[in-house]
Amino acid sequence: MFSGTYEHSLDDKSRLTIPSVFRKDFADGAVLRKDREGCVEILPREAWAQFLARLQSIPRTDQRAQRWLTQQLAAAVMTEMDKQGRVVLSADQKTHAGLQCGPVVVTGALDRLKVWNSTRWAEMQRETDQEDLEGYIYETYSI
Repeated sequence: MFSGTYEHSLDDKSRLTIPSVFRKDFADGAVLRKDREGCVEILPREAWAQFLARLQSIPRTDQRAQRWLTQQLAAAVMTEMDKQGRVVLSADQKTHAGLQCGPVVVTGALDRLKVWNSTRWAEMQRETDQEDLEGYIYETYSI
């Protein structure tokens, strides 16, 4: 399970170094995909396989769900880490998340990592403080 916040950089070849503490989890490869929060997710292949298994329950007759499924799978990119523990983000993924060469924030999110534009991450933290998400979680999920 992934947790923590890490400041990293996206280099001029769109390569991102996976935090060293997590590299062993990506030894079998990774899947990069756009997240609805405006970031890029990096999933270990095992977590991706579990996600795909859940998607198989979506009925093929549900056209709306199938359209979503098609978009999700078309945007997912399977990749391998290089010897320095880096993965390459696509131009489409960088545009989606507002990522450019330079500093980015990598956060743990249970079974995946999320890569954020530093400004967007700061905005999200301010929004979270204003929304009282902690109260919502405790009340809704009895955690």
